[in-house]
Amino acid sequence: AASAAMAQRGMARLHMPFFFSQAVGALVVTAFAAVTTWLGMLGVPFFVDARPAIIVAAGIVLMLAGMSVVAAAQDAIDGFALTAGGRMLDLALLTLGVVIGIIGGVELARALGFGFALTNDPPGFGPLPMQAIGVVVIAVAVAVWNGARTRTILVSVVIASIAWFGYSLAVAAGAGIPLASGVGALVASFVGTLIAHRLHVPSIAVTTAAIVPMVPGSAVFRGLLGVMEAQGDPQLLMVGVAELIVAGAIGIALASGASLGLFLGAPLRDTLESVVRRRGRIR
Repeated sequence: AASAAMAQRGMARLHMPFFFSQAVGALVVTAFAAVTTWLGMLGVPFFVDARPAIIVAAGIVLMLAGMSVVAAAQDAIDGFALTAGGRMLDLALLTLGVVIGIIGGVELARALGFGFALTNDPPGFGPLPMQAIGVVVIAVAVAVWNGARTRTILVSVVIASIAWFGYSLAVAAGAGIPLASGVGALVASFVGTLIAHRLHVPSIAVTTAAIVPMVPGSAVFRGLLGVMEAQGDPQLLMVGVAELIVAGAIGIALASGASLGLFLGAPLRDTLESVVRRRGRIR
């Protein structure tokens, strides 16, 4: 992922369009996965049990336009249809660049004799404690990426953990992924709205860091990958389209949950602050 980011930085210095930068970054990630496969074929112990598909999935996470799905859904909910359409086209092109880079890298590796299988099936989650660790790492990374200070980072971690707990409870209760994502976003936005002003941290920053683990960037990628690999097969094509529909549903659920959390939390926050001020005057 770091090598892909550096490659994209070099492409930016050359003033290349971001579409090609996405393709080059994905190609770099796929090259690492292919080399890992080759070393495993040679019997190098550390690489024998490596999973190249997970390497690719983890390496491209920074290039996936998951938040663009949420922003597009938010614009559509707010009535800005033209802006929402533009965002959707932008995220489709950027994700398509990633897909093209990966497919090109896989085909090149196969031609060289050490190709690997790439599936568009979603990878399974690990145990709940490992999920919690992943959520914390993502929240910290997003906060640091946005230049946050220590207090904002800590609040982001707390809210992200609470939001993922709400998401996990909804999934355990039998809710689908879109609905569970909406519940997680609702919890994150509601709690963030209540405590952000009190702790002097930007609510939008901590809420964004909290919902990033739930954004459907990988679902968009899998959908476009399925569409491109269908090659005229109606069944495979429908699988890819279905994945894109799920990604859109998750984006709408996240945007709706975030908006509803703000709608419910802002009046309660103002009421609590008013009560605190009145108590201060009485004292």
